Amino acid sequence: MTPRFVLAFLLALALCAPAATAAATSADPSALSLLRAATQAPLHLSFTGQVELLTIGSHGSQVAVFRVDHRSPDLTRRWYLAPSGVYGDSTISRGDTTYAVDIRRRRVVVTHNESFGVHVGWRRNLDLLRRNYVPVMGPMDQIAGRPVRTISLVNRYNGATTMRLWIDAATNLMLQRQQYAADGSLVTQMRFDTIRYTQEIPLSLFTPPASYATTPGPSRGVPSDNPSRVMAHCGFAAKAPRYLPEGFTPVAADLADENGVRTLHLLYSDGLRTVSLFENARGAAVDMSGYHPSAFTAGALRGQAVDQGPTTLLAWSQGRLRFALVGDLNRNELEKIAASIASP
Repeated sequence: MTPRFVLAFLLALALCAPAATAAATSADPSALSLLRAATQAPLHLSFTGQVELLTIGSHGSQVAVFRVDHRSPDLTRRWYLAPSGVYGDSTISRGDTTYAVDIRRRRVVVTHNESFGVHVGWRRNLDLLRRNYVPVMGPMDQIAGRPVRTISLVNRYNGATTMRLWIDAATNLMLQRQQYAADGSLVTQMRFDTIRYTQEIPLSLFTPPASYATTPGPSRGVPSDNPSRVMAHCGFAAKAPRYLPEGFTPVAADLADENGVRTLHLLYSDGLRTVSLFENARGAAVDMSGYHPSAFTAGALRGQAVDQGPTTLLAWSQGRLRFALVGDLNRNELEKIAASIASP
């Protein structure tokens, strides 16, 4: 398993304010209605714009800038402008198929069944989100020259504002999203610098270059809502966590084939944050080259960790099994989950 493989599900999902100090007990009905409308907006809006994605990690900040073209309901192209190493590259999503266009290698990596986003998306998990977070309306603001309404999502268990959303007052499209750490510090921000709504987006934008070589990405099965059933048919003695933080529950699972190695992916969510567990029985350990790993210890467990913005990756081996745990949680929480997986 490679870090790019195990981080891709979360870093793509494809988020300065202090945390709240007291848990809210009831949702603002207008905030809940606006949140529901924002989950549906991309299904019927077509637009083009420029987006900046800021990630603040333990080794500094990273900024990605891309042009986005979206033709409702499910055609999206992201064309990268920064950083310089990916300038000109793009990703094209057509339903549950993704085409990653690499202009330097003149190739297109095609991945099918990219529908895990549906399983962690708010359209599907809005009820789960409502059980664990309280949406609260905030003041009006302006993003990309457009009036927006703001919503804070307050965790019911610790009272912290985990995310804040800026939603176009006229169209209900989300134009900015900020995610905060447990101490209230900003860890990620997605922001539209420009936005233009239009129906005149040519279909040719969503077709990868015909002259490029086509390479298959990881072969994934269709995500299942029954993780226990997927585990039972993965072909090895898979293990699941015995501990999950408050509000988290299993939501989906699938099987992927990467370089001939069958890998099980179990997905857990509280409706907003996600945790993914990847495991296989005969693959190599996670390749940490190009990252800045540190050692971690959780009970008798020993492994390596990578912190990247709000996302932390833990990797370890146990007998023949190789594990990678990645999620939008702090290191201590992920280590407790890892220890519960490793326990007899």
